[in-house]
Amino acid sequence: MVRSFDQSGYYETRMLLMVVALIISVYFYIKKEDKNYLVIFISSALFFGIVELVLFLLGMRAEEYAITFFDVVIPSYISWLFQGFGEGSIYGVSGFLFMDMYLKKNDASEFKLRRNLFLITMLIVFSTSVLVSLLALNHPITSVRASFGLVTILYLVIITIISFILAIFSCGKGFLKLLGYYYVGTLLFIVIDLELMQFIGVRYIGIVQSNGTVTAAPLLYQVVIMLYSYGIEIIIPRAHYLVIPAALKLIKIERVPHLKEELTH
Repeated sequence: MVRSFDQSGYYETRMLLMVVALIISVYFYIKKEDKNYLVIFISSALFFGIVELVLFLLGMRAEEYAITFFDVVIPSYISWLFQGFGEGSIYGVSGFLFMDMYLKKNDASEFKLRRNLFLITMLIVFSTSVLVSLLALNHPITSVRASFGLVTILYLVIITIISFILAIFSCGKGFLKLLGYYYVGTLLFIVIDLELMQFIGVRYIGIVQSNGTVTAAPLLYQVVIMLYSYGIEIIIPRAHYLVIPAALKLIKIERVPHLKEELTH
């Protein structure tokens, strides 16, 4: 996976999305007495940040990779925290909002509220993607990451197995269906957030040549690998953003009529 000077170089857009996620979370906490969104906000930021910290400690980021915020370079030893809140929080809240929309499908006003919030959020996400894509054109590569490295594959397998074991045995019947809706919401977010960057060419699948240079892979290869990246590498191993809070009973899933049977333990 190759990235030029994209979101990391314009991290103001990531922090804007964090603010959007925080506003949504605080809104539900104050207006609806629903703490679920705040829990997911924190869970997503924490777990995303930890992965970025591990990538940094293992040297899996390019030396040139850095986060800048209003022209200030964030020190590497705390950049993982910025990434956790700037990239993880909006990811988790988007997925949970989509799942919650499904949960409220029989309540017209509550469903409409969540649908509108999700659409507005995705519009903001797309707008920041357009801005970053245009600004990042012609910038040099700042991050190169192997998509099929041993560490990456081991992480995917281990975290996925743990997440699904918890989902099946600790979260109650019907939870896997809810997790599916969460997946759809996060997938929509990821595609809207990243795909334009690949289309423009500031984020792409590259092949390392014998002389050490990186060139863009053929179109079909890029499509296949990006589908793998979105559907497997990114979405599936992040199930624990939702699963762990649910398993620990930190979030409360309302038992609405159409889920009464499938969510009973």
